[in-house]
Amino acid sequence: MTALKANFVKIKGICAILIENPSWPNPANIFVIPDDDKGFCLIDVGCGSDSSIKLLLEGLNKWQLDIKKLHTIILSHAHPDHMGAVGWILEKTRPRVLIHHQDAAPALDPVNLIEAFDIPLAKQRLISDGETVDFQQFDLLKFFKDCGCSMNAARKIHQIHDGEILAVGDCVFEVIHTPGHSPGHIALFERQRSLLLAGDLVGPSPAWYTPTSGGVVGYLESLTKLNKLDADIICPSHGPIIKNPAGAIQKIRERLLKREALLKEALHDGSRSFMDLNKALIHNPMLHFFPGCAITESHLIKLEMEGIIRRESHIVIPLNL
Repeated sequence: MTALKANFVKIKGICAILIENPSWPNPANIFVIPDDDKGFCLIDVGCGSDSSIKLLLEGLNKWQLDIKKLHTIILSHAHPDHMGAVGWILEKTRPRVLIHHQDAAPALDPVNLIEAFDIPLAKQRLISDGETVDFQQFDLLKFFKDCGCSMNAARKIHQIHDGEILAVGDCVFEVIHTPGHSPGHIALFERQRSLLLAGDLVGPSPAWYTPTSGGVVGYLESLTKLNKLDADIICPSHGPIIKNPAGAIQKIRERLLKREALLKEALHDGSRSFMDLNKALIHNPMLHFFPGCAITESHLIKLEMEGIIRRESHIVIPLNL
């Protein structure tokens, strides 16, 4: 595995640990808000791996911050690359942990991610389509561990809500609920700085999405919310700082809609099975089960809502292409 590297920078007064390689299972970017009187706040904390924690400590050392003075963690959502290091942190200190109320359950008990990731749905789709590959024993939490980015639980959380204002250090963030990738995914907008922490929704490529997390419909609606903020800068959870927010948001939107176009193209010659469409959309066989099934299902839900298709069992029938 390639050694993790990061850039330690300041963006409009916010300290950032930007991971050079944004690909899973590398940790998400970490944002640090110093507070002269009380210590500091972290926005996301990265994976719980030794290499990820090492980068976190390097950043804190650069800004002369002691982990024991961490008083608040704000989590963009309850995924392991964003909160995996919580377990290690809670051995050192006891910060408040803030997360959107719809991601509270997996933050407290990672087993709940199995439903949020729609693993049961993926298994059912494969069974219905007569697939012989056996994913019935797929263990999501073991998958995270084997990837080197284990999920860890918070012991206690403070639930936050859409529109809530969070004042940390000299920053005042507005909580923007942005589902699609996770039921309780949030972005944070610092209006005075015109700076947006967009979480996983905007970056080098689209985040994956599941029906339970809001699906592609929720993702597209969330992108519209972010675009209306008219931010000058986006700090994504993966990848470098974005200085053309509108262009970056539009690029993600176009890529999501391109996937929809691929499904429509696959249906031009008539009805297709779910797995036929899944394979047309997700080219990498290793991704057909996870997250492929959930992504395909998300698009089919949208097309069905719009009257473009109907379904009979595992067969998808085109209506108005």
